[in-house]
Amino acid sequence: MRLGPEWKVMSRVGGLGMEMGIYLLLGVKGGEWLDGRFDTAPVLQRIGIAVGLFAGFYAMWKLARNPPTLDDPSGRGAPDGASPRPPRPGTESTPDPGRKTSPDDDASTPPSP
Repeated sequence: MRLGPEWKVMSRVGGLGMEMGIYLLLGVKGGEWLDGRFDTAPVLQRIGIAVGLFAGFYAMWKLARNPPTLDDPSGRGAPDGASPRPPRPGTESTPDPGRKTSPDDDASTPPSP
């Protein structure tokens, strides 16, 4: 049975919750283990929680910047670094007509002999 593209998108978004939970659990348990090892309770556990939360929110930020679409058969969105949307009007980069890019571009200077 083949699932439609909407299921792939939903599974990617649903997987984000699992990802956040795993990062948080790893941070808590890793911090507990380090606290027991170095007798620093609860300092390293709290640092682990903060690192786990940061990692989870970073995963959420990546998904928000590159959301999966129904048009994409993989359901993963555009590759990293690629923009899934066209640029907003007025934000396209246009070359400056007065800017020289190389010495050969300036027609007003005579060529050297």
